[in-house]
Amino acid sequence: MENLRKLLAIVVLTLFVGCLFANLSSSASASSKKPKEIQLVLLGDMSGPYASATLPVKFGFVDACAYINDRGGIKGVPIKVIERDSGGKVDAAISHYMGIREMSPKPLGIVGYVSGEGEALRERFGEDKIPAIWVTATPVIYPASYTFGIFPLYSDFFGLFIDWLVEDWYPKQDWYKKRAPRLAFLTWDSAYGRAPLTDESYAYAKKRGVDIVATELYGLRNVDVTTQLVRIRSKKVDWIYNNTTSHGPAVVAKSMKGLGYKVNFASTPFDQASYRLAGNDLEGTVGPWSHRSPDELDHPGVKAAMDYFKKKGRKEKHSTNYYILLWGAVLTFEEAINRAVDEVGWEKLDGAAVKAQMEKLKDFSPMGLCHYTFTSKKHSPSKARMYRAEGGKILPFTNWEDCPDLRPAKFR
Repeated sequence: MENLRKLLAIVVLTLFVGCLFANLSSSASASSKKPKEIQLVLLGDMSGPYASATLPVKFGFVDACAYINDRGGIKGVPIKVIERDSGGKVDAAISHYMGIREMSPKPLGIVGYVSGEGEALRERFGEDKIPAIWVTATPVIYPASYTFGIFPLYSDFFGLFIDWLVEDWYPKQDWYKKRAPRLAFLTWDSAYGRAPLTDESYAYAKKRGVDIVATELYGLRNVDVTTQLVRIRSKKVDWIYNNTTSHGPAVVAKSMKGLGYKVNFASTPFDQASYRLAGNDLEGTVGPWSHRSPDELDHPGVKAAMDYFKKKGRKEKHSTNYYILLWGAVLTFEEAINRAVDEVGWEKLDGAAVKAQMEKLKDFSPMGLCHYTFTSKKHSPSKARMYRAEGGKILPFTNWEDCPDLRPAKFR
């Protein structure tokens, strides 16, 4: 009996030691499968016409990646930042991408911010199975493939503005002289500038009781829009809606000042760089936006990002909405990659696995900076708020709401 007990003890000990070594071996094997780094790419205009507004994009991207790396990377793997400057030229962006797609291993994510470049590359992202978070013009995102909107569609932003305008306008009108607000588009003659000028946008405004009485365009490098404003003024508009960035809104504001023409002005995406360029000329400008403003320092997520902004020695002129925008994008890629590793493991981690997790995000709010919900059919987020420029700051004055879904019917 005693011999039997000793034999059983030896067997149990042997099995225990065997399992222990097997686990250690398995753990070492799993660890060895981890890549040395995870590549994330920033592709866009860092030196061309958009640069005055988009340098904060670069710093937001770099700083958010550093923030993750300082906390151990993605499951212990550091992010390698890859930057490519297109200078605002589509052919340069395509050339850069041809090199990016040949990297081994392929990057697990690309962030871009020029509409025309995203439109030219959308199909290539799908062919190469590289997920991209991009500025959200309809041809960049749909038909849904491997691109995801960094914010709602420009047409959806416009729909949210229309909803707010109607709710603000009609209660202020005496019952006996109620009339529809008259609105004019005045925006860049570019893929970006024209993005909200869709059939769905015009139809939605009409449905909600807003008369769009003029559509005027101006060039990216124009410094005066007096001619367009004279035509708009003749229509006796109540609001002008602008879809530009950087110097774009400032050009309109200064031209209005030169004419002595005062009219309500809305612009998106409207950021601090544009505000500073025009000074008091853009005071009171409103617009829809999907991410918290860097001026919301009472919010812990904004404070954490802006503390990092200071830690990295960034200049005050680079403290803009776009800086926070890129934190949202990078942290979202981090979440999708984390989930992909949990589901398929390091060995099978690729762009397709990351895309699959992106499409499962539901009201994901990285550090509370924004809200992302994606599905296999809807690759653009919905939540946004109305912001106003006042006293040198851009701050929200409405709650988070879902923008109207103004995608063309064929993409629903």
